[in-house]
Amino acid sequence: MCAFIYGLNDCDHKVRKQAAIQIRKQTKKNCCCCNDKVVCALTYALGDCDKGVVRAASRALKACGYDVQKSCCESGCNTCCTQPASCSAPGQSVVPTPAEGGEAAPAPAPAPASAEPEAYFPSRLKSQQTKARKSGLANLFGVRG
Repeated sequence: MCAFIYGLNDCDHKVRKQAAIQIRKQTKKNCCCCNDKVVCALTYALGDCDKGVVRAASRALKACGYDVQKSCCESGCNTCCTQPASCSAPGQSVVPTPAEGGEAAPAPAPAPASAEPEAYFPSRLKSQQTKARKSGLANLFGVRG
């Protein structure tokens, strides 16, 4: 099932559609496959730009026992979707707001300024720095005098 969930995030719409179809087949065979991760992945797939993926995801959610209804936003009304969605898309973070009557949490202390790391710059390591050598042919061929 993990591979199918990863397939729902693929860049190719054919792979996403096939992953949703396979999830539906697996959930029909074994209802224990309908866990929260699968349902969440299928819910995100409902927002896909490809209609085939959305159709396959809604069928998979119906196989899990969920009733998937079309949004009024698809019909073009301007007054719908006034409430924000309860779950955010992957990669987006929801900014928590303080409760009413409570104080806001103090801002974290700034990180202390540290010296520039020397280990990342081998040319700056003091142990590797040597005295300037005399230039010439002997230095070119590795012969030191």
